[in-house]
Amino acid sequence: MTTATKVVRCVASFSYASLSPAATLQRGLTAQLRRRFISSSGKDAEAAVKVGLEDRRIGAGNFMNQAGLKPVGVDVGNGLMAGATVSPSTSIFKQTTIIDVGSRPISLDMQATTPTDPCMLDAMLAVYTSLYRNPHSLTHAHGWETEKVIDAACEHVTKLIEAHPKEIIFTSGATDSNNLSIKCVARFYKSKKHIITLQRKHKCVLNSCRHLQDQGYDITYLPVKNNGLINLEHLEKEIRPDIALVSIMTINNEIGVIQPMEMGKLCQKKGVFFHTDGAQAVGKIPVDIGKWNVDLISISGPKVYGPKGIGVGYIHHRPKVRIEPLISGGGQERGLRSRTLAHSLVIGSGEACRIAQEQIEVLPPHPPLWPLSD
Repeated sequence: MTTATKVVRCVASFSYASLSPAATLQRGLTAQLRRRFISSSGKDAEAAVKVGLEDRRIGAGNFMNQAGLKPVGVDVGNGLMAGATVSPSTSIFKQTTIIDVGSRPISLDMQATTPTDPCMLDAMLAVYTSLYRNPHSLTHAHGWETEKVIDAACEHVTKLIEAHPKEIIFTSGATDSNNLSIKCVARFYKSKKHIITLQRKHKCVLNSCRHLQDQGYDITYLPVKNNGLINLEHLEKEIRPDIALVSIMTINNEIGVIQPMEMGKLCQKKGVFFHTDGAQAVGKIPVDIGKWNVDLISISGPKVYGPKGIGVGYIHHRPKVRIEPLISGGGQERGLRSRTLAHSLVIGSGEACRIAQEQIEVLPPHPPLWPLSD
């Protein structure tokens, strides 16, 4: 008996990957999908895609040994317990987004958040099924394997922002990173009670500053010019001897203006730490923290097509920026944010940064949409 194949319409917006509940596909079927995409010539095109939905299994040992994700001299078995189950929908996630016709509008607000790229799902799948051991347990091979893939993810992040792995801390998101950067610097350098930020900032920065203000800190909220940019002369005049931090976002999340990163050089000249919220910048424009003279930067995983619930905090190592940890625990992340790492999210965000780096390298110096932000 032949089972009818459900035909659905597919709309691919960038790497959009979500499966509508109504688009349930039975195992063993082949779905005839319609994939819409924008070609390199800029023309809107549509193509039919046949996707097999059979179950597949890969040996964890083969995956580990071939991918090089293990210490030298360690072999991983391929027994039943070492098998990593691959979801029947894995190949669909690689290809497209499946939604029923007219079931919901297309989301184009990629500054608010982005869908998880299918490549991230592939990278994370082995973690959920095989590389699930504690990366901080370094007394056995399982811990070494997990630690190695985390180190690789960290390398991808550092390449994207021109940093060093020892300067990276994984957090739960940009809000977490902003709180860590602002509150923890202020609490460590207790004698310095002054902080400068902008009136037009993300709420997590403004509320972090207001929290410190309630504790006796003096916060200066600088206005912006009519074009949304900071006045560097005004910033320089407001810097006082007792200042602990200047916190200015790189790109505004609502109007898209790119602040002049000469702020970093000015702060360095004045001997003050400079923090920037880079959630809207990283993965979209080239970021070089050395050239920008940044001491701390906050990054959001889901804004670069990574998974939700992961972020990055960069803390300058030389000269060293000291912070007072918000969380006490087992000393992970050099004691600055102790907890067992959610390594599936870390690996997903690392893969997102790797792809973002590749895409930035091939972008033209001034993408066609940039004039819209002027």
